Amino acid sequence: MPPWVDIVVKLTPAFITLVVGLIASLVAYLQHKTNSDKLRLDLFAKRLEAFEKLQQFFTGVLREGYVNDEALVVLAEARYKSRFLFGAEIEGYFDELWSKAVDMRGLRSRLYGSGSLPAGAERAAVCEQESALLKWQMEQMKTVHKHYAPYLRFKK
Repeated sequence: MPPWVDIVVKLTPAFITLVVGLIASLVAYLQHKTNSDKLRLDLFAKRLEAFEKLQQFFTGVLREGYVNDEALVVLAEARYKSRFLFGAEIEGYFDELWSKAVDMRGLRSRLYGSGSLPAGAERAAVCEQESALLKWQMEQMKTVHKHYAPYLRFKK
């Protein structure tokens, strides 16, 4: 028997082990990549759900023309859903949205609630404040995507 046959016989198990190891490494890498993509997709879905909840708040304010109790509940839910999904900037943004929404609700109560303000300068000033806050909310509806855009990208 030629000497190279002896070498091939001795190296064949090592070569097979190497090929099996490479295939196992490739499978492990592909599983890791798939799991990573799945995690990013799940995170994207949760973030999109929170963003859609915020859009639901804006739509309710647009439809009604003011912040009612139902809109505050929707905003609170959007805030809750967003708390751990986004960075500190979104939490700060929600603090501002919440504060202004509560202010709008309070102004509305002063205008139309029990013991509402009578016609006059004070009522006109409260109407102006409410109108300014409504305009601010509607501006937020148009620009909110800028705050969320960095978080709603699926690509790395």
